[in-house]
Amino acid sequence: MDMGDKIYVVETISDGSEGHPYDEILSIGVCAVDLDAGDFESVYDAVILAEPRYLGKQKLDYAEKQGLEVASLYFGTPLETVAREFKALVKGQYVTSYDIRQEFTKYLTNDPWDITFESQIMPSISSRQPISLKCKYPEEEPEVIRKAYRRMFRDDPANVGRDRSALALAQMASQIAIDLRARGKY
Repeated sequence: MDMGDKIYVVETISDGSEGHPYDEILSIGVCAVDLDAGDFESVYDAVILAEPRYLGKQKLDYAEKQGLEVASLYFGTPLETVAREFKALVKGQYVTSYDIRQEFTKYLTNDPWDITFESQIMPSISSRQPISLKCKYPEEEPEVIRKAYRRMFRDDPANVGRDRSALALAQMASQIAIDLRARGKY
């Protein structure tokens, strides 16, 4: 990775813990992080258009627990559009997430998101964290990100407030990566 390159931090909210093909991404957020400059910008935020009643109560409850506002599904963007825009954004870029197993292994290396050979996947941000801030199970990622962020920062440097969206997860993970880089750990 050349100094000055950005790394794209990707976080999602899905409708289940199994991953593709049993579960689907319902929301995605992406931040472009300049680790050397110590800042990031939010570059993509989308909720997938879906009819909540077709997803079913169990999947909706899971997504809501992860941080999705279920009503936003009514006003979302078609899956094909979001997947195409996401792939165009990260093509040829370095990408990561707090826990690669959750984001990339379960979803983003599978259709329609598949960025295999399109992007260079970097180590998980959590790989540089103490064991207490790692995900034992990939689906714990949203809660572990929130826990790590609260533990690492007394204030709210990413300015997420009470936002629980996929973009807020990406913003928190980005801030964590910046802090780890400043300490020589990422």
